[in-house]
Amino acid sequence: MRTSLREDYLEAILIHTERYSHPPSAGDLGKSLHIDEGDVRTHMGELEQLGDVTLQNDGGIALTDQGITTGKQITKKHETLQCFLSEILGMDTTSASDEACRIEHAVSDETIDRLGNYLRSPVPQSPTGGSAKPVRSCLRGFRRGDSCGYARSLVDFEEGERLIVRDILGRGCSKRLLDLGVVPGQTVVIKRKLRNQSIVVQVKECDVALSPEIASAICVERMA
Repeated sequence: MRTSLREDYLEAILIHTERYSHPPSAGDLGKSLHIDEGDVRTHMGELEQLGDVTLQNDGGIALTDQGITTGKQITKKHETLQCFLSEILGMDTTSASDEACRIEHAVSDETIDRLGNYLRSPVPQSPTGGSAKPVRSCLRGFRRGDSCGYARSLVDFEEGERLIVRDILGRGCSKRLLDLGVVPGQTVVIKRKLRNQSIVVQVKECDVALSPEIASAICVERMA
């Protein structure tokens, strides 16, 4: 069985189970994925041999722990990609979902994690004094506020320290830093701290000068 088909099945089973509080049947999956019910039954036998599903006596198809783990991984990829395509690139929801289905099987977990961190960055405070909120609200489970949380700002560290970027605060900063290669997961080294409070960091063997405002929006941790 193709990896993409396996992942489509596990994602569909997980979504159906969460939505209706019971496992789907072969007929349910056939309708959802536009696959002949007979082919679904054959494929479910293969997934059972792989340890992804358990075929119940009443015709229900339940995920094993292994199947749940894979289903959640592919669902996370789909949601993150759909969010990026719709909220950042402006695609309509249906087109974004269809495109996410095509991309999710090839994209790496690291890419999804970085996209997720970018999408969760809060917007700058509004001119009227409103509080910051996440740039994107389409990712489930967002709970972070407008501070670095467990990490610290880049301005809190000294010259020579090797750090890993954990988050970027502010949509405007995110776009600017994305162009510079300063993104969540990237390693940076503080080269110099200037008198005007600007900071020069090394990113991918290049020196980048950051204003105090932008540097303070970069949440980092020391390398282990």
